[in-house]
Amino acid sequence: MTHRHPRRRLPAGVLAVALSLTPAASARAGEMFVNPVYKGQDPYITRADDGYYYSASERSPKTTGIFVYKSRSLMDRGTRRLVYSAPTTGKFTSEYWAPEIHCIDGQWYIYTCADDGHNANHRAIVLKADTDDPQGAYHFAAELMTPGWAIDASVFRGANGKLYCVWSGWPDGPAPDSTQHLFISEMKSPTQLTGPAIDISGEMRDWERVSRPGGLLEGPQPIVRNGKTFIIYSASGSWTADYCLGLLTLAGDDPLDAAAWRKRDTPLFRRKGNVYGPGHCCLTTSPDGTEDWLVYHSSLDAGGSWNRGVSMKPITWNQDGSPNLGEPPQWGEAIAAPSGEPAPEANVMRADDFASDDAWRLFGGVRSSDDAQNQDGYRLRAGADPRIGDKALLRGCAYTDFTMRLRVRNEARKSRAGLLFRVSEPALGVNRFKGYAAMLGAGGKLELLKCDGEECKRIAQAVVHTQRGKWSTMRVSCLGPHIRVYVDDMERPMIDTSDATYTTGSVGVRGVNGDVAFDDFLIEPYSPARRR
Repeated sequence: MTHRHPRRRLPAGVLAVALSLTPAASARAGEMFVNPVYKGQDPYITRADDGYYYSASERSPKTTGIFVYKSRSLMDRGTRRLVYSAPTTGKFTSEYWAPEIHCIDGQWYIYTCADDGHNANHRAIVLKADTDDPQGAYHFAAELMTPGWAIDASVFRGANGKLYCVWSGWPDGPAPDSTQHLFISEMKSPTQLTGPAIDISGEMRDWERVSRPGGLLEGPQPIVRNGKTFIIYSASGSWTADYCLGLLTLAGDDPLDAAAWRKRDTPLFRRKGNVYGPGHCCLTTSPDGTEDWLVYHSSLDAGGSWNRGVSMKPITWNQDGSPNLGEPPQWGEAIAAPSGEPAPEANVMRADDFASDDAWRLFGGVRSSDDAQNQDGYRLRAGADPRIGDKALLRGCAYTDFTMRLRVRNEARKSRAGLLFRVSEPALGVNRFKGYAAMLGAGGKLELLKCDGEECKRIAQAVVHTQRGKWSTMRVSCLGPHIRVYVDDMERPMIDTSDATYTTGSVGVRGVNGDVAFDDFLIEPYSPARRR
């Protein structure tokens, strides 16, 4: 994968993972996070010379295309821009999968795959940026002329300085869609393969055959580090709980020598506890470049599925130079944040009319509208999965004492919408946060909840007059342990109580059990004058 170290510029065109050689350093004292960090799949994160992380994702189903995300934080997917819309006719109208964004000799490319609506016609393609802005427009540059069906293309520059592409494809002979192998080819340019496609899959292991007896290998991620070359890949059916990661090691200096690739006998990274089907990964570094991190997806369902969330963990390296990924941390387990994560801005006034998504860090990622513009409020499909609900936090901010208000609207009979405050350790999941929530139900029930990351407990409640489909105004005031919650234009709080469990943290919005909408957000910190 592409990686640029913030303290020393890599030579132009370095595409393989150039990871740090120093031991992992600690994050800011006490800062923790939990997995999964957001809903999604097939993560591939590039860290550029400007210090930002860039990643890409497919846009569907309404309009097929590609988004590019930009973030200072590894844990925050970041702001997104639509950079490419698929044509409505031709070979590549549909099913854009697993896009990877790479910078090669100063030029940005996105490697992905697409078809015409028929999976058998999936081919690897390249999009090329029109400018030097990774979030600017891209155009179709080329189809990579693989022998046949091809997905999950990744590119890297070998230790010998040559450019290579590795992908997952159907081999000749077996019935289509009965097995997937890994292939590699040298590249004449970033948009053109040259020479033969070499099958480097080796002998299929039992753990590579779950739900696909012929074996299934995909998602190859090349690493070139200290002169050694590795490929981490995904194995078995991605829809199963046994989806996992394997490792190929190049013995010698010729990546096109199929016999030189040595396969690890056991999975490199596999399911454990409440983490099912961890796979399709990438490697990157912490914001300050002192730690190496694995980013991967796993299933939200115990039996495995394509309903997935993205997680991350720090990694180390073995004495032979190979990656030591360890075991997947359990969902909800607190982990030290990546070193050098940007500090939030403290206690600043913010107003937002939700005209774009840029100010908000979304966890569930399910919007009622798939564009970034305000359409009658910021709408969340919080009933799409009761285990997840949905929430969004104001990006890059933290508050201690404040007054916060906004308009909320419940669009389903059982939905609840409200405000989050003094939040830490947020993650994908309906109760995956520590902090408080003031929630207003469609039937008029107002609750103040305290959540410990596993369950929310009611601190106080009241009944107010609200209607489903109608806007209500909510206001929360916090000063020390004192919490007041107001509804509409009431001068007296509907809830007036104290709780000192959480004292500072992020603020945001939350929906549960159905579609909800928000508008007219404002937060003002308490000033010393107001304290008196």
